[in-house]
Amino acid sequence: MTYNEFKAFVLSAAQRDDLTTHGLLPIPMLRRECAGELTRADVDAFLIQMHGEGTIHLLSHVEFETLPAAERREALHLPSGQDLYWIRSL
Repeated sequence: MTYNEFKAFVLSAAQRDDLTTHGLLPIPMLRRECAGELTRADVDAFLIQMHGEGTIHLLSHVEFETLPAAERREALHLPSGQDLYWIRSL
């Protein structure tokens, strides 16, 4: 999957009511939806690129520590130590 294909996929997924909560797409859900298409590193890099371009906004979860461990592992973990969980399309 190319960057542009991924970008279209994310923007489409962010509009699906069955995948989102109040318009927010969980990053772990996105990883499951595109499993086998991209490596974890590719997904992370593409999400950060989309955020930098202003296509999406990456957000933390207000109760991140209460999420199941599997969900926390699949979040986006920045080198700064920030854990990002939600995607909001702009």
